[in-house]
Amino acid sequence: MKKYISRTKGFGRKVGLMAVSFLCLATSAVGDAAGNSGSGGLSPLMIVFLAFIGVFVLMQLIPAAVIFGSLVSAVFKKSKKSEENGPVNERI
Repeated sequence: MKKYISRTKGFGRKVGLMAVSFLCLATSAVGDAAGNSGSGGLSPLMIVFLAFIGVFVLMQLIPAAVIFGSLVSAVFKKSKKSEENGPVNERI
């Protein structure tokens, strides 16, 4: 079962790397070839789409911040057990 999981992770990494490199190298050559060179900015539909995606990203950041804050507070909070029994070196 472990080999299957590691193969899947490796495949996912390769696909992700290919997708990122494709997006970084993407140009507007297709639009220029169709005769739309210099279209001049974003269309209103694209602006609405980006705003919609931005709202979803913000909706996910709020719970992520709450969960991260509770994680940090739990890590740095003193446990009640150690306060009741005193320091470790005094119990010996």
